[in-house]
Amino acid sequence: MISSIVYIVLVVGGLLYLIKKKSDSEAYFPLKIIGYYILGVFAFKFNGIALPLGFIIYLLFFRPKLNTPIKRQAAIFGFIIFIIVQWITPIAVDKWESRTINLEHEIGSVYKLNFDKENDLVMKKLKLKDGEIKLTNFNLQYTKSGKPTELSWDLIQQDHFDIVYYSINYVVDKNRYEISKSHFEAWDNLISLVDAKYFFVNMNALNIADITNAKGSLSTFAIHSFGERTQYGFAENEPHVISNGEIKKLDEKQLPVEGFSISTYALKKMSEETDEQGNITQEGWEGTATTDYLFDITAVEEEEEF
Repeated sequence: MISSIVYIVLVVGGLLYLIKKKSDSEAYFPLKIIGYYILGVFAFKFNGIALPLGFIIYLLFFRPKLNTPIKRQAAIFGFIIFIIVQWITPIAVDKWESRTINLEHEIGSVYKLNFDKENDLVMKKLKLKDGEIKLTNFNLQYTKSGKPTELSWDLIQQDHFDIVYYSINYVVDKNRYEISKSHFEAWDNLISLVDAKYFFVNMNALNIADITNAKGSLSTFAIHSFGERTQYGFAENEPHVISNGEIKKLDEKQLPVEGFSISTYALKKMSEETDEQGNITQEGWEGTATTDYLFDITAVEEEEEF
């Protein structure tokens, strides 16, 4: 709103200033000055790039005989506005919107973490509303003691024809969330992604301490979800169902089903590389003792064979 007012004041003020500078008597002079301004500001977009077509036409074909300096200034003034509106402003807006947003917040043990409230903190910071936001790529890694080592997820918002993508990453050693924002023209599987609020309500149903203890004496554990509604048809990962805050083991006879899934597993170190000073440069991990938790499931009818 403020930028629009500044733009109008700048343009109107500039044109009035040029009109008052008239040196030669000329009919319809104010309209001609406005025309030269429009010529200078006129843009043609090619492959998404704005080109100053109007100003190029002025340079090639226009040779005014009266009030020549003023008309030239009007065209140049339009070209300057073109540069501000078509080149400088979009770059500045993109830089501003893609800046990292910091949210200072300390997380203790994941065993006591309320995931719904964590997401609410982020949503409030971003001024987003429940029911309009999808989730994908949730990832949590933590130690046996419950200390988080990684926590991240992505939020996706459809804003008219624009897809806004928020990448949320908790930086453990800085005790804060770092959030980056980007834009996309389309998102193919948006309709199949889970509502963010609904996902974290189901995450809260998990007793992470009990799940972790059941996986044995390993030191590192993880919880992951793509947040995408897919078909689930295997029993190797001991699938459970979350329904209304309660968790029940899924009978193999009920498979296949369609729904959202959350995978919990332990991380077993398989390899390690060090440099000459003995510092670890690369580690290889493998997931083990996986248990999946499904929610919002529906039965999948198997096709009859003929």
